[in-house]
Amino acid sequence: MEEKYYKILDADGASALKKFDYRTYLPGGELGGEWLPKIENPSITNGGYYVTKYWNMWYSRGARIFEVECAGLVSDAGAGVEHQACCETFRFLRDVTARLEPSLAFDEPDCGEKCNTGVGNTGLYNTGTFNCGYYNAGTRNTGSLNLGDFNTGDSNSGMDNVGDSNRGSCNVGSRNVGHSNCGNGNIGSFNTGSFNRGNGNTGSFNVGSHNSGKWNLGSYNVGFFNTKEPPLMMFDKPAFVSRKDIRLPKWLNCRDPKAALKTATKAEIEAALALPNFDYEIFFGITGVSKADIDARLKQIAGDF
Repeated sequence: MEEKYYKILDADGASALKKFDYRTYLPGGELGGEWLPKIENPSITNGGYYVTKYWNMWYSRGARIFEVECAGLVSDAGAGVEHQACCETFRFLRDVTARLEPSLAFDEPDCGEKCNTGVGNTGLYNTGTFNCGYYNAGTRNTGSLNLGDFNTGDSNSGMDNVGDSNRGSCNVGSRNVGHSNCGNGNIGSFNTGSFNRGNGNTGSFNVGSHNSGKWNLGSYNVGFFNTKEPPLMMFDKPAFVSRKDIRLPKWLNCRDPKAALKTATKAEIEAALALPNFDYEIFFGITGVSKADIDARLKQIAGDF
């Protein structure tokens, strides 16, 4: 079934944030409105027409809720509730305020312990506002028993979780303790997989950090059932130094090293040449910076004094 998207407008027909006047595009009766002018290459961060599946997250008292039809839809790819999406163009289908608004409790009914503390909740026993579900302490949760904001699921403690029983934020999955995990049962952060104990693992059942695979005990392993940290590879050879001791000079932390070389200092260039196993041919193949480029820059620096 196709998911419905909505647009929230102020009572005067303007968008709540941008204040764009949509009055000439509003539907007349049961007929949908005209399509908005097309915006090329929409994105969540760079613009487009913004719409949402969760109208209650953006609703404020007195606003109007419209169901819309979208084209060129771009969804929010981040973790957590899809707060909003954007599209190349859309048209208003119908005003659904009268149908949807009554589901929000703006007044405190005579319901004893069932009453919400806050307004705009769909459900009961909420402490906060605009929650869909029950027993939420926070705002704009879709689910129940959440402690925090913008959770989709139940029993989360944190923000922007998709799933259940997470303790942290921005998790996609369930029973994670940490942040930004994608999977289940992770203790740590930035894991992709399940039941990892550490950070930045890709795979499952790893104890350590930055492993790719399963059942590794240690860190930086690629594969399965490893217990030791493998040597650091640099320039296609083992470099028997600790990863924490490698410091790249500033010009090698730029997207275009060849352009950055033009302002690199002698010390920064020498720091690059001193990297373990430094190899001009490999370096050129990856960065586009040749030995001739480096020699020319060093000569230029020498001529400046």
